[in-house]
Amino acid sequence: MSSPRSIAIIGAGFSGTLVASHLLLLAKSPLNIHLIERTPGQFGRGVAYSTFANCHLLNVPAGNMSAFPDDKEHFLRWAKHREGCLLNEPWVQSVSASSFLPRKAYGDYLADILVNAERNAAPGVRLFRYYDEAIELTPGKPHAALRLSRAGTLYPNKVILALGNFPPGDPQLGNSAFYSSHRYFGNPWSPNVMAGIWPTKACLLIGSGLTMVDWTITLQQSGYTGTIHCISRRGLWPHAHQASKPVQSPLRVGTSLLDSLRQLRRSTANSPESWRAHIDALRPNTQELWKSLPLSEKRQFLRHLRPYWDCHRHRLAPVVAEHLKEMSKSGRLVQHIGRIQKYVENEKAVNVQICQRGSLKSYDVPVEAVVNCSGSETNYRKLERPLIRDLLVRGLVRPDPLEIGLDVDEHGALIDSKGTPSRQIYTLGPPQKGILWETTAVPELRGQAARLAARLMA
Repeated sequence: MSSPRSIAIIGAGFSGTLVASHLLLLAKSPLNIHLIERTPGQFGRGVAYSTFANCHLLNVPAGNMSAFPDDKEHFLRWAKHREGCLLNEPWVQSVSASSFLPRKAYGDYLADILVNAERNAAPGVRLFRYYDEAIELTPGKPHAALRLSRAGTLYPNKVILALGNFPPGDPQLGNSAFYSSHRYFGNPWSPNVMAGIWPTKACLLIGSGLTMVDWTITLQQSGYTGTIHCISRRGLWPHAHQASKPVQSPLRVGTSLLDSLRQLRRSTANSPESWRAHIDALRPNTQELWKSLPLSEKRQFLRHLRPYWDCHRHRLAPVVAEHLKEMSKSGRLVQHIGRIQKYVENEKAVNVQICQRGSLKSYDVPVEAVVNCSGSETNYRKLERPLIRDLLVRGLVRPDPLEIGLDVDEHGALIDSKGTPSRQIYTLGPPQKGILWETTAVPELRGQAARLAARLMA
């Protein structure tokens, strides 16, 4: 495999698909691109866009979801060509720049991008797809050795870890012995979760973020008749999107975390509803603002402000927020604010003991299934993936100082345990969270994918 050159991409979700597509279109000389996805049926989709539930909508309007940074209307044009089909979806009322379209449609869009890039690639530029898991990586000159669990060993010149988000880790709540029970579902996207919840009269969702919302809406639309309980420490839910007039952000690089918070509050004091516009105005500078903060202030943000940032920054389609509100009013969705103290399981159910926030009082909530919706595990030392363990044990990568991702340089090259950036292994997206913070949404990911592909081709 010394000729032609080859690049292996581990992960075929949004990030991996876009890097592969850019490489296919940029390469002018022979190149083999190996795209490896461990989960069948997720090429070009990943976890986020592999859903087939029509109630799972994008959390961003269609006008901001182009996969290409230099063509902002690319997705909207694609959707317009399929307007007739999309309007048949029960949750779609229009196809415009402000529409919140189904995530499954966006998965189709990404799959089309990859197919079209492959079709238009130069002679000798080829894409190889693998449903397989990468389990070991050994750097070398000029080729690395990348071992797959079934297909043997590949020898690429460069390797890209497009790992995306991981399932949540088990919460440090209650008694951990319960996590081996058949009533507990640690991965909310495992295929057996719905079958486990459906016959129950009550279930508990741990967490109150976007995954909780997805499961609540899914259960409602599928006709689930039981009561849905959810618990979080602060009782914060994602807010809804709402049209707002653009503003200029008052925050500047180099401002302390406390001063930034004060400035943001002063800016919204006279018009409380303008907070959406101010949060949106931060987007172009969020990464630079984050990088300018001292490590101690980043830790303060994660400890005290992160839940508030998440519910304001990661918003819901208005129609989804309205359904959530109605379910809460009707009592079908019950919110609990506090901590889980313990689980007491019997033959019929599990009693979840909850301690109320700001109180020493506790009470029991009897449910028949518990689903962990607490968000992606970001501490790579806790992950059970063979490749991650292999890279960490051999010191080929290291966690970032905050331990919410991997350490990388400004080009996405992974940094080893000695502090040396790799010239062979790169990453993009969520693994860069500790370094960039804002690195999980389409506007940031599409730019990273285009830049990384251009760098590798150069």
